[in-house]
Amino acid sequence: MGHDKAFLDIKGEPLIGRQLGVLKNIFKNIIIATNDPQKYTSFKSVNPVRNNFSNGVKIARDVVLGRGPLGGIYSGLLASDSFYNFVVACDMPFINKPLIKYIIENREDYDVVIPKIGGRIHPLFGVYSKNCIPAIEETLKHDRLEVRSIFSKVKARFLSRRQIEKFDKNMLSLLNINTPDELRRIKELKA
Repeated sequence: MGHDKAFLDIKGEPLIGRQLGVLKNIFKNIIIATNDPQKYTSFKSVNPVRNNFSNGVKIARDVVLGRGPLGGIYSGLLASDSFYNFVVACDMPFINKPLIKYIIENREDYDVVIPKIGGRIHPLFGVYSKNCIPAIEETLKHDRLEVRSIFSKVKARFLSRRQIEKFDKNMLSLLNINTPDELRRIKELKA
């Protein structure tokens, strides 16, 4: 797309602002993993009392640069004080609270819980435990960047279309923006 998708204007606000509006109603602490922390400083305010979480948001610099979403998940897991963490890509404008809560509630003793719809895995919308850290390190050491390459090394659970549709009938939470045409279509949605 040529620029940071987190700041795309979606219905009058930056995409990341839409996401934070939903996530702050679910989570006490939110981590934004990024290779450019300066861009995100407007989403936090100074409050040293809350363990680097001001306004519930912590900005974490990517620990390994140039490693894409897998590097971001790794950085977020390392920065988090929680064993289980919900991961969402910065280009998903229609995430919804009931679906996120459902995914979290169905984590049981799995290390990864994500949707798999029609054979397509959605690795950037789901729960990841800190047990994933060694698998991610091993994967990155071998220069593999696909998030799905860790799933055989951890205990993964894939949620079906039927499970997702209970909370998101049109599966809008799984939409992301990769092209100008997708951005145009998303802006036209009534969500």
